Amino acid sequence: MPQIDDYVHPFAEVALTNITREYPFASHHLARSLTDIVPAAEKNPAFANSYDWHSSVHMHYLLASLLETETAQGASWRERAIEVLSSHLSEENMHAEAAFLRENPSWERPYGWAWAVELDRVLSASKVSELRALGANTQVLADTVFDLVSAWLPKVAEPVRHGVHSNTAFGLRRSLIGARAAARHDAVDVIEGAARRFFAEDAVWNFEQERSGHDFLSPGLCEADLMAEILTEHESAVWLPSFLSELSPESPALTPVKVLDPTDGQQSHLYGLGLSVASSVMWLAPKLEAIAEKTGDDELVAQAKGMLTRVDSLMATGLEAAVSDEYVSSHWLATFAWDLLSLQESHRSTRTQILE
Repeated sequence: MPQIDDYVHPFAEVALTNITREYPFASHHLARSLTDIVPAAEKNPAFANSYDWHSSVHMHYLLASLLETETAQGASWRERAIEVLSSHLSEENMHAEAAFLRENPSWERPYGWAWAVELDRVLSASKVSELRALGANTQVLADTVFDLVSAWLPKVAEPVRHGVHSNTAFGLRRSLIGARAAARHDAVDVIEGAARRFFAEDAVWNFEQERSGHDFLSPGLCEADLMAEILTEHESAVWLPSFLSELSPESPALTPVKVLDPTDGQQSHLYGLGLSVASSVMWLAPKLEAIAEKTGDDELVAQAKGMLTRVDSLMATGLEAAVSDEYVSSHWLATFAWDLLSLQESHRSTRTQILE
């Protein structure tokens, strides 16, 4: 099983390299006139790097998360990382980024929004004083996202249910966690209400046919992740086993997909699919086990334990690609890999405490 400490240094190197690399850059902004055709850094002074805006945001999140570890305390890159983050996440830059989001209210929705909220959450709760100070700067960015989410969701008739950036459930779950941490109860209420409206009646998700050739998310598992955040204990005991009833260790959804052309940026999404699916399994399996323990459902226990046996194979190629020289993979994958490794470490610590 991979050890989390082994990845702190290589992931920090990847993150630092990415957020100081301007090109290649994929600018997805709608140009309304020739005045909008300017270098990306003029529109987005903090996040015009790491290939695209959303990847830049979550690479900043990754670097801040790595700085929280004990391994980072004496690292040669620590001061450089704090210096770069402080420069990029200045008060002036965050006001500029927030203004750009307000002026372009559908841009980076909801994926980039979610990572902006995650970045603020990590900084605001940081044990590192320099990072916690940056949280005061990023709050305007997060508050802008909460305002945009609250204005957007009441106008949405149906969620997006595919496995790329516009997936509704993935973005809403991370935005919800950040809204709770920031005590933005207005946004929490809107997100929870929308999630119930979109997904509460869903059951028996088809895990046999959900994948496509450029997914990096499982639509079904993203939905389950979100609903596990908002449902009451009683509701979860009914909804989760029903929704996940067709998921088994043999399901295609839990089987790694081979990337035949690592230079293809769309196909390389499949590395991320393995990582994100493994994270969902690590998050959901203990919840199924807890439900099974209370209901005496032995089949549910077996399902949960079987799901966990797939984690190592799902994550293997993504971990390797996260630190590869192929930029279409390495500009983003390390964030997903780190979140998965952190979940594994949390589960390992929990099991150790129970045994003691």
